[in-house]
Amino acid sequence: MITTKKVKITPRELFLILIIRYLKKKWWLFAGLWLLAIYFAADGINDPVQMFFLLFAIIFPVLILIQHWLYVASKDNKIMFLERYYEIDNERINGIIDHDTYSPIKIDHFIKVDMIRNTYLLYVSKNQFLYIPIDAFENDTDREWFEKRYYQELKTKVFRQVITKGYITAKVCCNKQQILQF
Repeated sequence: MITTKKVKITPRELFLILIIRYLKKKWWLFAGLWLLAIYFAADGINDPVQMFFLLFAIIFPVLILIQHWLYVASKDNKIMFLERYYEIDNERINGIIDHDTYSPIKIDHFIKVDMIRNTYLLYVSKNQFLYIPIDAFENDTDREWFEKRYYQELKTKVFRQVITKGYITAKVCCNKQQILQF
């Protein structure tokens, strides 16, 4: 079992992580909006529809930033900013805030893993994750063990799920008659 140093995410750090996650998922939306806005601006704004798209391409990113900042600054999220440390073993991660407040999570409950800004994000749901910075580990041996046991294994698990889902989807698409018989 390894124990991390105490970690504390700041509102700024959480905001940056959320924005990076959003952009990783929705980069195509911003690219399309900006390409359309550049096209309309280069062509000359001739009608109200083009003006709308140009203004929307400018205002939409600002609204996304405001939305995420309001979420981070919400008083309902104050528990996320409390200092904690993690006890990690082969089967689970215990997030410990104090001796009475802790949350054990089995490795099987993690659905996804990601790394953003030298921080491991271990997801237990689509929008809920554990935040473990690389520098939270006491030494390189602990960090390497964690990477092998959790990070790499969870990446492989997610990859297997994607492959399995793709196979099932292909089978469903190709064998409609067979599925209707069930």
